[in-house]
Amino acid sequence: MMDNIRSTADNPIIKVVLAVIILSFVLTGVGGYLFSSGVNDAAEVNGYKISRSQLEQAYQQRRAQLQQDMGDNFAALAASDDGQKLIRQQALDMLINQALLNQFALNLGISAGDQQIRDAIFALPYFQTNGKFDNKKYVDLLTSNHIDADAFAENIRQNLINQQLQYSIQGTDFALESEVKSFADLMLQTRNVRLATLDIQSFLEKETASDEEVKAFYDQNSQMFVAPEQLKISYIQINAQKDLSNITITDDEAKAYYDSNISEFTTPGQKKYSILMLADEADAKAAEAELKKGADFVKLVKEKSTDSFSAKQDGSLGWITIGQELPELANANLTEKGQYSEPVKVSNGYAIFRLDDVKPSVEKPFSDAKNDLIAKMRENKAIDDFFALQQKVSEAASNDNDTLESAAKAGNTKVISTDWFDESTVPAALNNEKLTQLLFGGSLIDENGPTGMNSDMVTFGNDSAFIVRVEGYKPSATEPLDKVRDKATLLVKQQKAAKAMDSEAQKLLTALKEGKGEEAMKAANVSFGATESMSHSSSTDAIQTAVFSMPKPAEGKKEYGISHIPGSKAVLIELDGVTDGKPSTEQLEFMANLYRTQMGEEALQLMLKDLKDKAKIEIFDRDYQ
Repeated sequence: MMDNIRSTADNPIIKVVLAVIILSFVLTGVGGYLFSSGVNDAAEVNGYKISRSQLEQAYQQRRAQLQQDMGDNFAALAASDDGQKLIRQQALDMLINQALLNQFALNLGISAGDQQIRDAIFALPYFQTNGKFDNKKYVDLLTSNHIDADAFAENIRQNLINQQLQYSIQGTDFALESEVKSFADLMLQTRNVRLATLDIQSFLEKETASDEEVKAFYDQNSQMFVAPEQLKISYIQINAQKDLSNITITDDEAKAYYDSNISEFTTPGQKKYSILMLADEADAKAAEAELKKGADFVKLVKEKSTDSFSAKQDGSLGWITIGQELPELANANLTEKGQYSEPVKVSNGYAIFRLDDVKPSVEKPFSDAKNDLIAKMRENKAIDDFFALQQKVSEAASNDNDTLESAAKAGNTKVISTDWFDESTVPAALNNEKLTQLLFGGSLIDENGPTGMNSDMVTFGNDSAFIVRVEGYKPSATEPLDKVRDKATLLVKQQKAAKAMDSEAQKLLTALKEGKGEEAMKAANVSFGATESMSHSSSTDAIQTAVFSMPKPAEGKKEYGISHIPGSKAVLIELDGVTDGKPSTEQLEFMANLYRTQMGEEALQLMLKDLKDKAKIEIFDRDYQ
């Protein structure tokens, strides 16, 4: 399995598709949710608890993502009961699936070490300047988005584990040529359609809501009118020194650091290798004998190599940093240009390696490194000073636990007090996952309300730190009908309008299929737009899915279908032509990789279903059931 992981990891198509899958984990932030316990649990997955506040965060983030994707259409979705349930269920499913994947990865022994995390962060393109990691970009991004460095690193760790798990599942799928051809034909197929849209707004304008209907809806959907718990807090914030020019580092201090850490200023050497792959030991020994007689290595690669990819490159493996070679290559111990190894057993046969060239390690002179080194040492000194300040302020907050005044004085800052806010309206300065979890799911509130204690120091990277205390607390409670009557009235109207719209759309669809569509559409003041050619795109939507789910129309005939955007629109579809795709050789190769990835994704979903079937999953929050 691990051999498959290694080989699949370098496939560019797999990387692209996996990037989308893994990115969704980063954007939703699920990596940080699963293993921090909360007092009020919403769900439990094989013993791992998901708190109500964590699940609510996932729900709010899913809402935000859908709002960004759907634009103006989101309001109607969010207002409908079905839409609310859909968003809540998606949030819960994401957290449960991630918990199951975490546990499965743990059972397989899949992990990611601190050095892997560091390397992954350093390799992120956003943090690069002239091909090198730019710490300022890293700090600026985290600071501007209120992201804690530890939480960011934990997300990276989770993503690396997810990648290994995805590779192990998706790297083993085999696809028949006929299957790939059929898949490519479908993916490159175009369909001629005309669309007719029924918008909920026109139905909404006709709807009314009686007091009885509003009261009944309010009673049946009380969870939609719950005012979230609210806090009023005070806090202090201390910041690291920004003007590093005031920190003095002498040339002698810099030189001493340079001499003691010379490896930091050394570019490691590289070796350029080629490989000749053979099926078995006998073939490898025969090739070795020919090399000893003076045979040309590249010619043998072209004639005998069983690895088509490296053979196309004349066997070249490119430059590899010394010390980072695979064990089989490192153990060959090639030291001179032109030298080749004895046959080496590898996972898929036998290999003969040749050393093509060597680049020695290069030490950067102190004179060239001095300016950057002094800047780095100033940063480190600022970090040390900031840590000392944190210690001083933290001690003051602990010694005087009934107020923040002493801590503020120790940190040469001031106490800031907030107005009331809930978990979705956290003040910008405090809008950070770590602080939010502390405030709404931590130890500053108990069954009697605020504990009256100062929090521990909460740090955000090397730049800022907070101490907070809860001054006031309002528990969540259902708001009275009089206060939310307008909202409830609108929701009743939208619910009735959605049903009327869907009913009208179904009537029109029936009329179209019976050949009576023209008259029915005219009576409903609905018409089809111009013919458009539709093809598969990278961002599949509900209409596209419906179009490509419809059967091909018979010669001279038309097919009719419908697509619903819940609480927003109903779209009638007229399909009158289908043109099959004609993939080129390059497109077939791409589609083969894409098809295998799709098969791997299906395998992943089947695995998740199996894990769910065997798991003990308890859901305690009725709003997410």
